[in-house]
Amino acid sequence: MNNISEIFAVIAATLVTIPLLGLYFVYLAAVKTTRNKVFSLKLAVDCTALLFMAAVYFLILEIWGVHLLWVFILFFLASAVIFTIMHWKVYEDIYIRKVIKGVWRFQFFVFLLAYFALILYGMFTSIYAFAAE
Repeated sequence: MNNISEIFAVIAATLVTIPLLGLYFVYLAAVKTTRNKVFSLKLAVDCTALLFMAAVYFLILEIWGVHLLWVFILFFLASAVIFTIMHWKVYEDIYIRKVIKGVWRFQFFVFLLAYFALILYGMFTSIYAFAAE
């Protein structure tokens, strides 16, 4: 029983550390089962957005030692409000499913960019700190 929990812990830690692997594996599995690349990409994005959020959270925690979960929640809620208002202005009616999907995919895009920016920042600061020694 202990070995199975350790295996799940290693898999979860790997996916949070390198969420691109999760994106790739979900996309591959979806393409193999559905044979629809556009649907598979959307499914992979929807399934791995949370992995990118966790990765960005832990990268910020590792680089600066700051817990910003409350900022993430406020950003999510603010973007949901903005998307809802924009959706209402365009369609004059609010389709909750479309709004939630749009907010979720926007979060994926923002956290994907933040992930790459933090990875690059961490690499450059580590190289600079190593060179300064």
